[in-house]
Amino acid sequence: MAIVASIPLAPCPPDSPRFPRTRGKVRPRAIAWFGFSSFWGHLRHLLASAIATDSVDSRQWMVPEAPAELLGRIAAVLGPRGARDAATLAATMGGEVWIDFIADTGDDCSVSEAFARLLAADYSFDGEELPRGDVLIHGGDLAYPVATVREVSRRLIAPFNRVFEPVADWSRPRVLLSIPGNHDWYDGLDGFARLCQAPCTFEEGPELADALHPQTNENPVLAWARAFASGKQVQKPGAMAIAGYVPVQQASYFRLPLARGLELFGVDRQLRHVDPRQCAFFDSPQGAGRLVLLPDPARAWGETRPTGKGALEALGVDPARDPTIVLSGDVHHYERSREGPSLHVVAGGGGAFLHGNRVTARGAHYARDVEFPGPRASWAMCARLPWHLATGRAGWVITSLFAVADTVALRAYFRTSLQAGVMVAMTTSVVVAIGTAFLIGSRRHRSRVFAFSALFGLATGALPVAIGVFARAAGFTELGGTEAGRVAAIWIAIVASTLASGAAFGAMLATIARLSLNLSQPFAALGEPGFKHFVRLRVREPADGPATLDAFVIGVVDPLGGSPPVLVDRFTWSPHLRVQPRERGVVEPVGQQGA
Repeated sequence: MAIVASIPLAPCPPDSPRFPRTRGKVRPRAIAWFGFSSFWGHLRHLLASAIATDSVDSRQWMVPEAPAELLGRIAAVLGPRGARDAATLAATMGGEVWIDFIADTGDDCSVSEAFARLLAADYSFDGEELPRGDVLIHGGDLAYPVATVREVSRRLIAPFNRVFEPVADWSRPRVLLSIPGNHDWYDGLDGFARLCQAPCTFEEGPELADALHPQTNENPVLAWARAFASGKQVQKPGAMAIAGYVPVQQASYFRLPLARGLELFGVDRQLRHVDPRQCAFFDSPQGAGRLVLLPDPARAWGETRPTGKGALEALGVDPARDPTIVLSGDVHHYERSREGPSLHVVAGGGGAFLHGNRVTARGAHYARDVEFPGPRASWAMCARLPWHLATGRAGWVITSLFAVADTVALRAYFRTSLQAGVMVAMTTSVVVAIGTAFLIGSRRHRSRVFAFSALFGLATGALPVAIGVFARAAGFTELGGTEAGRVAAIWIAIVASTLASGAAFGAMLATIARLSLNLSQPFAALGEPGFKHFVRLRVREPADGPATLDAFVIGVVDPLGGSPPVLVDRFTWSPHLRVQPRERGVVEPVGQQGA
């Protein structure tokens, strides 16, 4: 599809419980969070975390470029676009540079392609032109459930290049910068490096056609088994590429002078924390303010996030004191909030399943100035969870486990006694209660989580026996007076019990979202495709004034249903000025901040 220049942006629609939600039908489709593919991702997470716990940290082998060296490499790539040697990125582009920020890509390939069309366009709003960025920054999590070469190729490279190749200006390339997220580390940064790492000076660049259309193994497990048995390595493409973009970094983290008095920090916290070498690299800031890119936010859903907060503390950055924009993905929605002279921006709308926003303001630790989607739309999604889980649309792992447990309980009841059924039900209750506590997060809200998990475990364990007792009391187990009729009645009870258990699990997820005990798992189970977005930044360095950053958050409610692109948020920020919110989506500098 041709890219239309200067598309006028519509205003962001009001928060509404009614909105379109078209799903992709082309494979690979969206990952089901409680499906077997996602289970593979959880297993890789466990293995990667175990390796990280043993202090195996590949970042110790990385040697990041000095900021001036990285800036020179960027200027060389952007030379055909008018870049020249200068002390800051904005100055290299004549005092103004445009940057696009995306994060959390590579899920449903149809949504990825629609998002690429959103990203590739130029826009206009209120008489102002918003051109596509000279630099694309990826904020982590290239693909799901694990950012292997195969998944990055299928879910990110292929759909993106279907959009970018026809419009690529090969004589005027753009720059790609990236930081890895947790899903990138599940594969040891192998997929990340093949897309985001620049070749060394002594290496030959890959063939462009091979990088744009990498060939990967259709059966990766079989390919791994064959290679392992023969003592060889699995064959993978040497590199991958997004059409029109050139990677320039050597390490998984970087530092760059954006404008006079404004630095860009791209941080990699691996799976746990920022390493000492990286802390030393980011020490001694060279300006009054920073744009800090984190793989996961210090704030989200009205709560402080310990991993993101720990990363800021390790870097010595205090947003309440130091003028900073903290920009991150990982949570797949948009929100903006203030902390002293700083802004926290979460923008994980690059194509992965949607994380709705907080559904109630009760108990929130801070106020959100802008949310996309809002609480009404977010709760409308959660209300569908019982039916969604009961019918297996979140994946078949949970449904299969309930089917097995309910079958055992009902067979014990019908073939032995009520006491036998109750014993199985009690075992199921304990297992479900423990699993629920881990799912919600037993380290947080401990008393509430344990009480809630115990009640849900008891209810879930009792369901199949209660259905069996009802079926027997109503005479369903004597259907037709034959053995075949009785067996059919028992199987009907098993199916009904499995559906009821799935619905109960969905109701539990909706309840923990309503109580703000956990918001990640309920929305991940839904796998909603809507409310995609990215941040288009303009960094200005005027000759006679302070550096200024203008942000335009461009989104679409229904990426596959034809809804128009909208301006989700717009704000202006400078490390030399304080900011005061006015209307939705507008922040303007007012007054002077103390020196």
